[in-house]
Amino acid sequence: MDLFKIDPGLAIWTWITFGILFFLLSKFAFPTLLKNLKDREEMIAESVDNASKIETKLAAVEKEQAEIIRRSQEEAKEILRKTREDAQQMRKNLLEEAEKEAREIVEQARLTINEERADAIKSLRAQIAAFTCDTAEQLIGRSFVSADDRKWAEELAKAL
Repeated sequence: MDLFKIDPGLAIWTWITFGILFFLLSKFAFPTLLKNLKDREEMIAESVDNASKIETKLAAVEKEQAEIIRRSQEEAKEILRKTREDAQQMRKNLLEEAEKEAREIVEQARLTINEERADAIKSLRAQIAAFTCDTAEQLIGRSFVSADDRKWAEELAKAL
């Protein structure tokens, strides 16, 4: 079994090959690999830093968004409160105006009724005076056409 036997010539050539290969790798490959690893490490660190900044900005934006929502809700409540107050004031004004118009209509109706009543009474008195004169003419046989006679008949109708 020659597999486990140490051959000094083979060992020396193995060490020389390993040394030359190590020298070539350290001269050409390792600097590039180390540079790539360092660049990658910097890129990862930069990405982590950017992620932290983004998280910070996101937290600030979420806080600002919450504040904006809170202010918007407060403004909406204030607008709703003002709208309700305005509606109540408008309702009160409309009711006052309607009551005022109703009072004016009632007052105008009273005036109209009083005027019509006065006209009706005046007309009725004139008719009574004419009827009285006609009746007196028929009873007495005398004509009541003079102004004094008519005035007497009107005063008589007023007294009724």
